[in-house]
Amino acid sequence: MEGQSVAESLSEREMVERLVETEKRIDCIETTLSAVTDEIDGLSLSSRCSKCENAMLIIKDGVLYCPSCGDGHSL
Repeated sequence: MEGQSVAESLSEREMVERLVETEKRIDCIETTLSAVTDEIDGLSLSSRCSKCENAMLIIKDGVLYCPSCGDGHSL
């Protein structure tokens, strides 16, 4: 359908299926990222950045910082 976005051309059921699949992929990525940070000594994840909301905050060497916007501070 020319002129329509992908979302506009999908049925409600197809959109729900895509949403469920996307949520599963996000859960998988979050689990993997958490495991990776557990393997790196002195590195951990915190909550979502309250300034930009584009990334989870990283805690490393006593510093809490956002890899997306650079906001951060010492703990």
